[in-house]
Amino acid sequence: MSATAPFTFTMRGIILALALTLVGSQKFDIEPGFSSKKTYVYSYEGWVLNGLQEKNLAKAGVRLSCKLEISGLSENSYLLKIRSPQLEEYNGIWPRDPFTQSSKITQMVSSCLTRPFKFEYSSGRVGNIYGPENCPDTCINIVRGILNMIQITIKKSQNVYELQEAGIGGVCHTRYVIQEDKKNNRVSVTKTVDQNNCQEKVVKSVGMAYIYPCPVDMMKERIIKGTAAFSYKLKQSDSGALITEAGSQQVYQISPFSEPTGVAVTEAKQQLTLLEVKSEWGSSPDISMQSYGSLQYQFPAVLPQMSVQLIKTKNPEQRIIETLQHIVLNNQQDFHDDLPYRFLELVQLCKLTSADTLESIWRQCSDKPRYRRWLLSAVSATGTPEALKFIKSRIRSDDLSYLQALLSVPFALHFTKADEHTVPIAADLVTSSRVQKNPLLQQLASLGYSSVVNRYCSQTSACPKEALQPIHDLADEALSRGREDKMKLALKCIGNMGEPASIKRILKFLPIFSSSASDIPIHIQIDAIMALRKIAWKDCKTVQGYLIQILADESLSPEVRMMACAVIFETRPALPLITTIANVAMKESNLQVASFVYSHMKALSKSRLPYTYNISSACNIALKLLAPKLDRLSYRYSKVIRVGGYFDNYKVGAAGEVLVMNSPGTMFPSAIISKLMAYSAGSVADLVEAGVRVEGLTDVIMKRNIPFAEYSTYKKIKEIGKALLGWKELPTETPLISAYFKLFGQELAYININKEVLQQAVKAVLEPAGRSTLLRRAAAQLRAGAAAQWAQPLWLGELRYIVPTAPGLPLEYSSYSTALARAAASVDGKISPPLTGDFRPSQLLESTVQIRSDINPSLYIQKFATMGVNTEYFQQAVEIQGKVLTRVPIKFEAKIDMKLKNIKIETNPCHEETELVVGRHKAFAVSRNLGELGVEKRTAILPGDASSNIAEEPFKPSDKASSEDFTKPAADSAPRKRAHGSQEDLGPVAGRKTHKRDICVKLQHLGCQLCFASRSRDASFLKNTYLHRLIGEHEAKIVLIPVETDAAIDKIQLEIQAGSRAASKIINEVNAESEEEGESSLYGDIQAKLKKILGIDNVFKIANKTRHPKKQPAKKENTVLTELGADPDTKHPSSSSSASSAASSSSSSAVSPRRKEAGDEDENNQEEQAKNKDSSSSGKSSKSSSSGKSSKSSSSGKSSKSSSSDRSSKSSSSDRSSKSSSSSSDRSSKSSSSSSSSDRSSKSSSSSSRSSKSSSSSSSSSSKSSSSSSSSKSSSSSDRSSKSSSSSKSSSSSSSSSSKSSSSSSSSRSSSSRKSSSHHSHGHHSRHVNGSSSSSSESLSHHSHEHHSGHLEGGSSSSSSSAYSKIWEAHEIYQYRFKSAHRQEEVPKGKLPDDQIDSSHSSARSSHATSRASWPKFLGDVKAPVLAVFLHGIRDDKKIGGLQLVVYADIDSIKPRMQVFVSNLTDSSKWKLCADASVHNAHKAKAYLKWGRNCQDYKVSSELVTGQFAAHPAVQVKLEWPKVPSSIRSVAEWFYKFIPGAAFMLGFSEKEDKNPSRQARVIVALTSPRTCDVVIKLPDITLYEKAMRLPLSLPVGPRTSTSELQPPSWNVFAKAPSAVLENLKAQCSVSFNKVSTFNEVRFNYTMPADCYHILAQDCSSDLKFLVMMKNVDESVNLKVINIKIGNHEVDMRPADGRVQLLVDGAESPANVSLTSAGASLWIHSENQGLALLAPAYGIDKLYFDGYTFRIQVALWMAGKMCGLCGKYDAECEQEYRMPNGYVAKDAVSFGHSWILEERPCRGACKLRHAFVKLERAVQLAGVESRCLSTEPVLRCNKGCAPTRTAPVTVGFHCVPADSATSLTDKQMKFDQKSEDMKDTVDAHIACTCENENCI
Repeated sequence: MSATAPFTFTMRGIILALALTLVGSQKFDIEPGFSSKKTYVYSYEGWVLNGLQEKNLAKAGVRLSCKLEISGLSENSYLLKIRSPQLEEYNGIWPRDPFTQSSKITQMVSSCLTRPFKFEYSSGRVGNIYGPENCPDTCINIVRGILNMIQITIKKSQNVYELQEAGIGGVCHTRYVIQEDKKNNRVSVTKTVDQNNCQEKVVKSVGMAYIYPCPVDMMKERIIKGTAAFSYKLKQSDSGALITEAGSQQVYQISPFSEPTGVAVTEAKQQLTLLEVKSEWGSSPDISMQSYGSLQYQFPAVLPQMSVQLIKTKNPEQRIIETLQHIVLNNQQDFHDDLPYRFLELVQLCKLTSADTLESIWRQCSDKPRYRRWLLSAVSATGTPEALKFIKSRIRSDDLSYLQALLSVPFALHFTKADEHTVPIAADLVTSSRVQKNPLLQQLASLGYSSVVNRYCSQTSACPKEALQPIHDLADEALSRGREDKMKLALKCIGNMGEPASIKRILKFLPIFSSSASDIPIHIQIDAIMALRKIAWKDCKTVQGYLIQILADESLSPEVRMMACAVIFETRPALPLITTIANVAMKESNLQVASFVYSHMKALSKSRLPYTYNISSACNIALKLLAPKLDRLSYRYSKVIRVGGYFDNYKVGAAGEVLVMNSPGTMFPSAIISKLMAYSAGSVADLVEAGVRVEGLTDVIMKRNIPFAEYSTYKKIKEIGKALLGWKELPTETPLISAYFKLFGQELAYININKEVLQQAVKAVLEPAGRSTLLRRAAAQLRAGAAAQWAQPLWLGELRYIVPTAPGLPLEYSSYSTALARAAASVDGKISPPLTGDFRPSQLLESTVQIRSDINPSLYIQKFATMGVNTEYFQQAVEIQGKVLTRVPIKFEAKIDMKLKNIKIETNPCHEETELVVGRHKAFAVSRNLGELGVEKRTAILPGDASSNIAEEPFKPSDKASSEDFTKPAADSAPRKRAHGSQEDLGPVAGRKTHKRDICVKLQHLGCQLCFASRSRDASFLKNTYLHRLIGEHEAKIVLIPVETDAAIDKIQLEIQAGSRAASKIINEVNAESEEEGESSLYGDIQAKLKKILGIDNVFKIANKTRHPKKQPAKKENTVLTELGADPDTKHPSSSSSASSAASSSSSSAVSPRRKEAGDEDENNQEEQAKNKDSSSSGKSSKSSSSGKSSKSSSSGKSSKSSSSDRSSKSSSSDRSSKSSSSSSDRSSKSSSSSSSSDRSSKSSSSSSRSSKSSSSSSSSSSKSSSSSSSSKSSSSSDRSSKSSSSSKSSSSSSSSSSKSSSSSSSSRSSSSRKSSSHHSHGHHSRHVNGSSSSSSESLSHHSHEHHSGHLEGGSSSSSSSAYSKIWEAHEIYQYRFKSAHRQEEVPKGKLPDDQIDSSHSSARSSHATSRASWPKFLGDVKAPVLAVFLHGIRDDKKIGGLQLVVYADIDSIKPRMQVFVSNLTDSSKWKLCADASVHNAHKAKAYLKWGRNCQDYKVSSELVTGQFAAHPAVQVKLEWPKVPSSIRSVAEWFYKFIPGAAFMLGFSEKEDKNPSRQARVIVALTSPRTCDVVIKLPDITLYEKAMRLPLSLPVGPRTSTSELQPPSWNVFAKAPSAVLENLKAQCSVSFNKVSTFNEVRFNYTMPADCYHILAQDCSSDLKFLVMMKNVDESVNLKVINIKIGNHEVDMRPADGRVQLLVDGAESPANVSLTSAGASLWIHSENQGLALLAPAYGIDKLYFDGYTFRIQVALWMAGKMCGLCGKYDAECEQEYRMPNGYVAKDAVSFGHSWILEERPCRGACKLRHAFVKLERAVQLAGVESRCLSTEPVLRCNKGCAPTRTAPVTVGFHCVPADSATSLTDKQMKFDQKSEDMKDTVDAHIACTCENENCI
């Protein structure tokens, strides 16, 4: 061996060791791959399941299992063969039921799947896929799903990494985790795909073009979320890493209500397992193959059928004919159940049909109207290019009627699929001559086409010019020809398209950007700005730039600028732009614009929707810059109102916005735009928007054909106007009403009503001739009759959202809605006597009209929502269906006798069950396949044996207790619920509870009952979410069901009789056998029978006794009291004393606890019973019983029987206390009229006195006398009172004095009252602040009128009054007490000495009690009924039954009143309803509603009182509910829960308080004409708000006292609206040197002597009147006015201490009426001056007395005035507007500008207007300049010298001093020169003329 051998060996070893080390340190090749020389066999299984995530619910799905062979063809190219594919479907309860084999689906799919496929594969990534030609898309996508399993991206240097990887669902965010097992040469790879985060997501949506994504938190708030997880096991092989096992699990979840747990889930799983590896080569297939692209899922060119049904699509023509026949034949009389499915089938077939086939079908149906209607509706809803071609062909051939064209063309365009094929067809359709010649059709078609362009361009990066060209051409043509209608249409279409390429054309319509646009009307400019709204979504910055210029330009119309502001805020500007807008508003002189901007910002600042977060915070900041006074502007200024809410738990919100824009020329809004936006799960949509704009409408309405231009004064006023520098009459507004409607941001239609149409409408309505023509036409149409039948399918919409699943099957979420309307009507009638040729409307008042009508409208709405797999071969989905079917058959005969004021309506009774409204909702899993058409598998998602909630399982005792025993406790508690027709049944114990609810209203005597029935069974027991509540079955219906009666009912009759015959008609109906009585029948008999019919004998016996006290024995009185006070079910004892006691006890026990809560609030809810008892106590003695054990008390002689109870001690009697038994203070007594206390009274004893003087006196205003009980506080106060006067410890007992009582007893009671009054008053100081201590005796029958509690009054003689007056100042607003006005007027305390107040007041009360008694409880005693309504069934046995309503009214008395009685005329029924509303005086109105047995079971009462609250005029509304049904209570309690939250949102403060438990009070105090304080007192809470803004000013005038009140007193309430309206009218006044304008701007201005000023003038084109004024001989006080109106010139001037009237230069008497052609005016003397009334001219009233001038103009003159009194346009900041339109710098300049110049030497005025040069030198920008005023200044005439001057501020225009331009008056045009500076100069206001130049 050589010496080098060891070395060589050593080197080899080292190299080998290094190599092994290097290999060990590197990763082995884990990139998956296949050998090109081998074949790999895998087993594959993939399935998709749809349903809720909970177990034991139904699911639907499909499973594919097969074997795969992957063999190599060449490097990176492999062959895929699918062997033995088996498809199984799942439709059952998961996981209990198994998959079932479906040979039909397998057969259909196997034909394409078993064919060979080729794919490219390299480094774990799949390339192009090749398959047989014309292979169905479903098969190719299944192959993609299989190959997606072997798609792996390996990074050799990292084990954990993230990337965007291509897959079947697109290029999505993917995360890899690699784990190596080096020992076994195995690798585990985990791959997760976030399908919510994709660069290129594969998704298809239909019907969602107008739903925009919101950039805020989009990922978090998506409704649909998905993820997939893949796991791989790889093994090292020769060709790389071999995939031995792969699995995937994918989950898509949808939460329709954005609930975290309320989700429906689609789960997909795949499993790929290597079975064997064969050493076989693959051979290329013999068939030709084509490339199908990459691994990404490909949607078919034609989407699969709707996922609610599968139909055969072969031979569509025949199928369409068959479907049409089925629809028409089965839906002639009523809707068939399968109609929605059939209509959807028709739409689906039309989608697959060519235009030629549709033409062929049309030829077969064109002569069949019903077939045509259904076919056109289906084709219009198809949305394919072929359908659009068909519609275009019909239009060109003129095959459609006008109505069919109006329905078909817009629907077809709005539903069509927008792509490069449909846009040219749509453009061709819109530009066709047939469409162009019809304005309305062109409008609808053009708007529809612009929506097509919008949808098309939203899918492309650049919108083709050709698509926009038709609309652009329309705009250019409209501008060139000046066609306003075409301008509006073009702009609205541009707005619908929303393309930035249209901006240039929009700017041509705006004066600020185009000089030629200055004459374009304002409404067109507004449309141009609105057209920018959708463009801002694509080019926000450009649009904002233009809009901010428009907003800042004050030369533009305020409406245009406000609309620009609204559009800017829609673009969601950032803080800098919002700050700029605020800066514009700060400097804004137009209050309309400033108010609009401010309110818009304030509304947005409160928004809580996520997509407005940024703009909301920015507006909050910008608001700090604006003056808060803008928030105090009245309704006359433009506003933005926004209401919205957002539920973060569900990620759902909505906002409603109303834009109210006022114009200076109207008192009311000129434009209102309202819209509703919705936000859900990261998307926002403009749901609905509607707008109305009115211009010049007041001129049309007020136009009275008065020829103002022909009057002699018209030319004079015009000449005077020319004498004023720069004066121009206001331009005439073109009358116009326009309205538009938008849906999802797309304008669908608009309407313009121009001047001609408006004038015709006003003429037809207001003018007698027009009314006669309308009535004649209506009568002729009625006589001729009309019959029609109409059915119209309406396609409401289709929403589809499709994403691929991992197995390659499409997952579709879809929603379909259909609505079908049908109506059949037949109406005819006759009028007798027949109308003559010279018809007059008055003839109808003497006629009888008979109408027969048979109308059957119905509406069928069906909604489908599906989630699942939808392919061309099969559908496996979860489906939710809901439908509502409404039928309202109306068949009646009516007879209207106008002369007798009688209406009879008869209809047929219920002969069979009629479902009026039916709603059904159900959810199920459904499986369909094309091989088994008509056979679909359905499984209810919630099975019948679903596990119920364990809490609802009943306990089963071991002793085998029966189910009846278990339900017994429930039965005990159920009657209350069942009494109202509500019940809840338990289903099978093992199953889920089914909620059942049946409520029926039985109308026995009409032979029918109306029932509401509902059945509900849902999955909310699993999870309480909205989705789980939807899952299940729900049904609700309203049904009319016949009721068996003892006699057949022929007709149901409703008779209405008004007028004097109402009473006799009722009697005749009651006594059917008697002959009809005439009006001469005795009213007494009628009255007696009416009482018996209405059941008011018992209810109103008290009133009868009051009127006839002698006829009623004393015992019977107590019986009556029992009937009123006791429970209706209580049996009355025979003893009158005990009966009275029982009544008092019943009342007391019910009220006393609540009395304790009430504290010192207003009277409690038992007031009416006490009042009734008080008023009935007429006789020589009164009786009162205690609430204890009804112990009887006795007294001697004629003394009153009295017993009382005390809650804390036993009562004892004392003979010495006869003079001071117990008396109550004037306004602080808590005594009960029956002197009973609560049931807790321990013992009671009677106290008697020895003389008649001991009868106890009552309070003049007992604050709690009505409740028949005394509280503990009352008792304690009585105790103190008794102690101090050595009287018994009894609560204050009251007895009503007889109206016949002697004066001596009255005076003795008064004296006794005075002796104890001070002590009693002190007893109530804890609850009454400033309570008066004066008291008196009175008749308790007066309490119901006078009684009111809780008043704070001055003039108190109580010792604690001053102490509490200090506390008053610290009170919160809710601590004040309401002080009623009628209480203050009734007791004039300051006018009488204290010792006379009580006796005089007592006498007044006694006399008032007598008058009170003359006011009957039952109006039927003194009045005949004014209306009677009788609803009953006409029976064979002639028995009377049904409902009767009688109305009594007494509206002409001093205290108007109305009573309504509804009674059931059944012999056995005593159910009645009684309503009573009355006005007690000018300050108080009351009403109550009672119902139940004899109107005594339930009661609700209300009271409205005016008065004072915290020293402010106020009104209080009180509502009491002593007893109401439990059903009403439960609804009220549910509603009550929302009140605190709503109050908080409205800005109210809240305080927990113990107010009366069954009472609510609202107090509104007017603190100023524009603000009010509001206090709302509810049972356990008090809400209050101070200085709440009112939308308009309210008049605050002096109160009307009761003594001045004239009947009827309700006029005070009725006149409130007219008083408000009168307050809105503007008034201008001039007194001395003080001027107050129409806009309530006040300033001082001294008029130069002898110069007429234009005070108030109509500056419209009519020039109706002119009023001028001047001072007399330099006197500041005396003035002269001249009025030019009509054909007359009226002068009023002071002379000899009176005002002299001159008409046309001649002196006239003070009272005169002047008439010009078509209009009149009146002048009369008033006070010390004259008043002129000329309403036809717009002057409501003008008054002048030589010193003071006042003028009030009509509302419709707003914005049309000018002169010193202003424009009457609410623009206070621009009040000093001069004749030239510019705003003066100060009041003096303003006044001078309206001086009327006179010719030199011809008039007394020596002043003229002239431009003046600035005498001093001026340096402007360093250059010496000469300046001339831009406004004229008063100067003396030439030849005259000024004797007095006044400084005025004017603007100056300057030019360089060395400029060649000479400044002269003639060359100077003030309205064209800029203002360079301001300065003060002297204006001449008085002159002396010696050498006046008379030239």
